[in-house]
Amino acid sequence: MYNLKKLNRPATGAGSPINAGRFAYLALVEDLVSFPNPNSNNVLLVGQPVFKEGKGLVPIYITSSSQEYSYESQGDQDSRSHKVKFMGTHPGDELEALEFSVNNLDKEFIVFIPGCQASDNTKVLGRPCAPLIFKSTHKGGKDGKKFEFTFEQEIGSKYVYFIYNGPLPTQEQAYTEVDFTAAITELSSVQKVKITATAQALDITSLEDITETQVTFIGQESVVAKACTISEDLAGDVMIITKDGLQWKAVSGATITFEVYQTASKIVLIERWRT
Repeated sequence: MYNLKKLNRPATGAGSPINAGRFAYLALVEDLVSFPNPNSNNVLLVGQPVFKEGKGLVPIYITSSSQEYSYESQGDQDSRSHKVKFMGTHPGDELEALEFSVNNLDKEFIVFIPGCQASDNTKVLGRPCAPLIFKSTHKGGKDGKKFEFTFEQEIGSKYVYFIYNGPLPTQEQAYTEVDFTAAITELSSVQKVKITATAQALDITSLEDITETQVTFIGQESVVAKACTISEDLAGDVMIITKDGLQWKAVSGATITFEVYQTASKIVLIERWRT
């Protein structure tokens, strides 16, 4: 929970015009498997987004000087919320931009805005339950040709901008398989559960070298009775805590995401969400 604290004078130049890169990155909400939540202060995202295989963030060129993000508070005192918006200019009238404008009208996005330097944090606008909706305009004339791309929340939320300091995964996502027929000693951030002849239960004997803060499993089995499972395990070498103690089955299209915690005595996986 956030505690009120002194707000110091920011670093010199903090209020200068934004120094963004030339590309914004778009996450199509329907392509997401999971999305990180902010920490207790409601701004810094913990973890990273996970996409369906072959999906990821899509870069779009936006003239740096035209980029503008904003939020405004709305509603009565007992129902106040914030609406977030991102706007920018894309020059020209090429086929790809026209196709982008036509085919993405009213689609739901989350917008990632990286800074100009590699060390800069990325601002994130929107989340899956409060996405930004896309619309555009175009004008061509004596002063040139350009699109105006607008991404704006239609329904506000309690959040404003998020800060993200993780990688920007591209559309070339390819996930390895994990085999539940053998004890597991390592995990990556995302893995598909291998289809087996009979249902197998997850058994993790060690994760000593794990560096991930979140791990996600994706199911592939079409027959429910043969689907591998993950169950709560409070006494194992690696503690697994599922939501309400419910078992997860690795059926096709199902996912489950755990946060990874390291205590003095063992590693703990705590379920964040499942689909």
